[in-house]
Amino acid sequence: MALESSIRRSARLILMTASLSKRAHLGSSVDAKPSPRANARDWTAQVVTALLLVCSIQILAACARNPVTGRPEAVLTTEREEIQRGNEAARVVEEQIGLVDDPELRNYLDQLGQSLAAHSPRSQIAYRFEVADMPEANAFALPGGHIYVSRGLLTLVNSEDQLAAVLGHEIAHVAARHSVRKQAASAPLAPLRIAAALGGAAAAIVSPGLGQVVAGIGELPAQFALAAYSREQEREADRIGQEIAAGAGFDPLALSTFNDILIREAALKGGEDQRSAFLLSHPPGPERSVAAREHAQQLAIATRPSGPLDRKTFLEHFTGLVIGEPAAGGVFKDDHFLHPQLGIGFVLPEGWETFNNPRSVLARSPNGKSEIVVEIVAQDESALAAAEALGEIIRFDGSPRAIEIEGLGAAEASAKIHGRNSVRQLLLTFVAYDGLVYRIAGTVPMAELPEVRPHFTRTAFSFHVLTEAERKEIFENRLEIVRANGSEDLAQLGEKYENQWSLAETALANGVEEDASLAVGWWVKVARQRPYSGPRSAERSPPQAQDP
Repeated sequence: MALESSIRRSARLILMTASLSKRAHLGSSVDAKPSPRANARDWTAQVVTALLLVCSIQILAACARNPVTGRPEAVLTTEREEIQRGNEAARVVEEQIGLVDDPELRNYLDQLGQSLAAHSPRSQIAYRFEVADMPEANAFALPGGHIYVSRGLLTLVNSEDQLAAVLGHEIAHVAARHSVRKQAASAPLAPLRIAAALGGAAAAIVSPGLGQVVAGIGELPAQFALAAYSREQEREADRIGQEIAAGAGFDPLALSTFNDILIREAALKGGEDQRSAFLLSHPPGPERSVAAREHAQQLAIATRPSGPLDRKTFLEHFTGLVIGEPAAGGVFKDDHFLHPQLGIGFVLPEGWETFNNPRSVLARSPNGKSEIVVEIVAQDESALAAAEALGEIIRFDGSPRAIEIEGLGAAEASAKIHGRNSVRQLLLTFVAYDGLVYRIAGTVPMAELPEVRPHFTRTAFSFHVLTEAERKEIFENRLEIVRANGSEDLAQLGEKYENQWSLAETALANGVEEDASLAVGWWVKVARQRPYSGPRSAERSPPQAQDP
């Protein structure tokens, strides 16, 4: 703000000088009598000069030297603002995506990350390293030093060098201020939308039928958007990241080998799962592997006080990680939804598309015109009070009515939603349990109300407290490591340990071919189905050894 005021003062001073110059020129010589056209030309020239000076001041003020290249560049935000924006985005990541709750894993990741950040061209930045609770393999950096790797990515890394390569790449994006430069090239630092891993696609979050009636469903706090980097920025981050890794004592060639793994993963998944595309701002490619191999040959690896971790020690950091969707946030069992942490369950309409995200559960009819959303709306003991509070905001068809569902206090109400060209019916049921009030909201076109109302009623009146039998039916896949005895291949080993991964997925996760020979005592990652027993930090799954 101070700089902006200075620019404005400079502009006023220049224009004032030009104005005085005009007056002096007009009154300096009566005899000369300059022509009106000449006076206009002089005045115009002086104003243009003033504007050019102001623009020059603004351009110079918006320029800074890139900490990586050393070249001046135009930026539209200061470092302080960059850090502030990054902190805001970090809060969105924590709220919308979530972080893996495992202090031991976080401490290891932070220790590794800080050893790399010490070699960053912007080592003065306070870097923070977290594990994002995303099933997809991904890593991303926010402005100002927040760096995330997903638990899905950690199931694919096979050495500390590979993980260091990933972190080095993301540190490089922060060091070179790529997000700021990307925004400067197009528009002011635009907030970005983090819509991945929230239950599928953006449609899982945005509920056009309910709009603002359902709190939070139509909103993405801070509306952050992780714009894709340019090819040159990606190449730069690869190079800088490799140099950071080598400077910290890690093999820079690992960037190439891990990029090859990501290429294999993309080919294996095909176009089936597009969720990771929201945050996959730097897709892998063969040319990047080649460039990384060539650059690695030019780098000297610094000597580390201690050598890289062996495979077993390294992989033990990740044993017990949830693979795929975590049961802690609720699971779908056919048309039933069971949430072990909240201790509740309900039934959704058969054949409807379902989504589960940290803020709600949503079901959408096959034609996409009707929706049912279940979410927590209050910390209260009274469902009727929660309904009446909403009635102060929107006009109900009538007063909310107290009812009982499965022995729980509940209330129901309805309202009309008037759009430009249509009217929709809003159906509401509130249920109180364990100090929380849940709202089951359905929206349907009036013409389809007779058909959809029974589906909504079934969902609302199926809300119940989980039974012990239901809890025993909640499973999730977790990462474990087992030891090969030298006489079995991946397929045989997988069958022996009831591996939930396919042969192709197991080979990918371990960085080997499907028909690879397994050395005696070599540790292999597998996915094993386990009953849900709480967060990973509460109970780790120890590696299981198989004597060769």
